[in-house]
Amino acid sequence: MPFDGLVLYKVLREVKEHVIGERIRNIYQPVYYQVLLQLSNNYLLFSLQNPSYMLLLAEKPDIPMEPAHFAQFLRKRIRNGRILQVEQLGLDRLGFIEIESYDDERSEKVIYKLYFELMGRNSNLILVNEEGKIEEAYKHVHDDFRPILPGAKFIPYYDDSKLNILRDNVSILDDSFLNNLMGFSKKSKDFLKIIGVEKAIQDLNDSHLYFFKDNNKFDAVAITPNNYSYEKLTPSEAILKVFQERANQSRFLEIKRYLEKNVNNFIERSEKTKDLILKDLSEEELLEELETKGKLLQSYLFKIKKGDKYLPVIDWNSGLEIVIEIDPLLSPTQNLEKYYKEIKRIKNKVEFAKKRIKEVNNELEYLYQLLETITSAQDLETLIEIREEMKEQGLIRETKKPKREKKFETSYRKYEYEGFEILVGKNNKQNDDLTRSASREDIWLHTHEIPGSHVIIKSAGRAVPEQVIKYAARIAATFSKAKMSSNVAVDYTQRKNVWKPKGAKPGMWLYENYETIIVEPLKDIF
Repeated sequence: MPFDGLVLYKVLREVKEHVIGERIRNIYQPVYYQVLLQLSNNYLLFSLQNPSYMLLLAEKPDIPMEPAHFAQFLRKRIRNGRILQVEQLGLDRLGFIEIESYDDERSEKVIYKLYFELMGRNSNLILVNEEGKIEEAYKHVHDDFRPILPGAKFIPYYDDSKLNILRDNVSILDDSFLNNLMGFSKKSKDFLKIIGVEKAIQDLNDSHLYFFKDNNKFDAVAITPNNYSYEKLTPSEAILKVFQERANQSRFLEIKRYLEKNVNNFIERSEKTKDLILKDLSEEELLEELETKGKLLQSYLFKIKKGDKYLPVIDWNSGLEIVIEIDPLLSPTQNLEKYYKEIKRIKNKVEFAKKRIKEVNNELEYLYQLLETITSAQDLETLIEIREEMKEQGLIRETKKPKREKKFETSYRKYEYEGFEILVGKNNKQNDDLTRSASREDIWLHTHEIPGSHVIIKSAGRAVPEQVIKYAARIAATFSKAKMSSNVAVDYTQRKNVWKPKGAKPGMWLYENYETIIVEPLKDIF
């Protein structure tokens, strides 16, 4: 997220309301790049890796038993200290907390400033004494111009010559102004161009951040994100929500990739099995020739002489000469037995292959349907339901005891068109539940011989107009493997014509008495 100077401005306003006058009860480092100040009633967290941020917490996060070096040092200097002031330098991404502490060695009160520089990978937290010298820093920097080392004179990384929208009178939004503007990230500058300076200042005087979603990425900014739907939250709520949603999104993508890889492996394996079965089935073409040669060999068995490798005979059905291969090491009777054993072997193989090909085709139909539900999934809860289905079907085997995970009850996708409710299953479990719960007169839709979601038009006892069926068919095409095609065949019929065969896998149904319509998928329904 663009934790720019504007966001920090609002965060610090919230922080000041809660921490001024509070004592620092303890200091922790929950992880190496975070520093946590435990106050009387709240916790103040600094995160010093990209993206860097600070925020108030109501509850203490998990912390290690042994504090890190920097936390230990801060405990010696400012634990039990009282926060006097919190200031931002201009509108930049840095500021300080002024702390009154007590020096046991000198037996007197001392003033420290804990500077925070929240600048992505260059972020730092620096404790500075009354003389303006560095006591200690989270990150040491060996630099001739601005060293960040104990004992060095601290120089804030701050350029006061830049324009401050809250201080300087600015009205023209040209490139020179934008390039010299303090505290604005690129995204905030883009919004400033749209809403203008007056509205931006008005927004900065509001204490909330704007939480929104941009190209499937969650974010929070300090000024109105024009052209986006947004939610106004307190700064700490907004920042926490951004990272929570991003964590969910990261987990969503991780689970999605895992499930897709898993299903694709099964598909690849089943396709290879299918190729082998088709190869076995192709041997059926050899049976007629083998059976003919077997009958002829039986009739001309007396003509075989010792050492013969071939037996030329006349086929009495076609009148053509046929050459029968003979094993010279076997007797005539053994050669005949060999032919009939080969015929029997091929017949058994073909008979088994005919049964097996149906099973493999059904398995592949299910796997491709399953893959489509994973590809179309848009939320974590749907993926978790799909994962549970895969466990039940033996497609996922856990080698260790699974963590207890919250069970989700997800809802169907719901649309309304000309007074009719249209429901769409998000996964095979939902497809089953949706179709089972539909009324006999509801309209059921599915892409023709293409993996996709079950779609139901709730008729409520009314006749469903053709335009409603067409719209629902476009939805069915959208949530199918053919979503990127231009002309998609969609079958539809009343629910009473749809049934689930005994023992069928999740999402697998049969139907009859249907009609087919050709439609184009919707592009903006997601």
